[in-house]
Amino acid sequence: MMTARQIREVRQQLNDYVEEFAGEFGRSERRHWCGKYLEGLLREGERKSIEPLAKKVGGDDQALQQFVNQSPWDHDAVMFRLRSLMRRRATEGVLVLDDTSLPKQGRHSVGVARQYCGALGKIANCQSIVTWQWVGAKVHWPLAARLYLPTAWTEDPVRMARAGVPPDRQVFKEKWRIALDLLDEIKPQLPAYQALVFDAGYGVILPLLAELEKRGEPYLAQVPGNIAAWPMEAVATLAQAARGRPARHAKVQDPQVQPLTMTAWRDRLLQEPSEWKEVKLPRADGACVRAVALRVQASQREGRWRQPGTTRWLLIEQLGDGTFKYHLSNLPADTSLEELVRLAHQRWAIEQNYQQLKEELGLDHFEGRSWRGLHHHLTLCFLAFCFLTRLRTSKKTLLAA
Repeated sequence: MMTARQIREVRQQLNDYVEEFAGEFGRSERRHWCGKYLEGLLREGERKSIEPLAKKVGGDDQALQQFVNQSPWDHDAVMFRLRSLMRRRATEGVLVLDDTSLPKQGRHSVGVARQYCGALGKIANCQSIVTWQWVGAKVHWPLAARLYLPTAWTEDPVRMARAGVPPDRQVFKEKWRIALDLLDEIKPQLPAYQALVFDAGYGVILPLLAELEKRGEPYLAQVPGNIAAWPMEAVATLAQAARGRPARHAKVQDPQVQPLTMTAWRDRLLQEPSEWKEVKLPRADGACVRAVALRVQASQREGRWRQPGTTRWLLIEQLGDGTFKYHLSNLPADTSLEELVRLAHQRWAIEQNYQQLKEELGLDHFEGRSWRGLHHHLTLCFLAFCFLTRLRTSKKTLLAA
């Protein structure tokens, strides 16, 4: 968040920044109101909805309303341009998949439904936004975002039409499928990344892990304690019947070899304390975590039988408060424990991103109801975030003045 004085000092840089998107916004009045909206998001103040924002920047609130809610500029094209600009600053990094919730009252704002709201920690009326973000050694920023539409919306064509949901978005898709669609869109623009990283909300979705493996995408996924994995010694074979039909599904022949849940693996490994190591976390405070990693096989279902599948890493961490976290990964067999832990903790950077986007830049302050308006607002918040990132990483920054 910036003071009025800081805004005055960097206004030319902000104007130059908006001009970098001239091809996407088109007409000069759109670029003018884009600059005004970004200035309002960057200014100090508790509310970043359009009316108080317009008062703060001395703008016409009706013109700002039209720019955000009705103007036909393409938010996907603006995000494409933003990724192209920010890629120049990217160093080695990871892609982080997550979703963020925007609490809402009423039922008319696009995508609002009673669902789990992470911002409130309970089931509540909210919108849920699927996002990908880049987390690198020096910079991190949002890459893409799309609203999730629950079935209460996709089964109501009249409601979707009123909210301006595009025809190609009116079919229900799970969040993980939206995430894959977004990944397909952004991947051609991205530098090489080390892994896709996500929390247990996505790690529990085994079809997502299978699809990423099919695509050859490296990932590290936090998973809940009830997910199971087979020991490496488990071998499934087709049993040859002496008579009758030949077997169609492989079975693990040794009944003593069974898949274990993450918590069962933890309990087994706690009996071997020498296997655990203290690993320093990628944090300035020098904090450590106690961790162990081993190779396991995925537990997959074939017909009526569970059997071992793809070989994965199982990473177990014991945090300072005594709780445990579990992760599965398809990273190469020579990946070190230290590298697995480092990648697992890259995800936490986006919590800081969300905090800044909401508390400072008004991500959750939008009061419009339409698909277009919401995605325009998300895009403008991302532009403001990346402008601040550029200022902070530039030698010419005046933020510290």
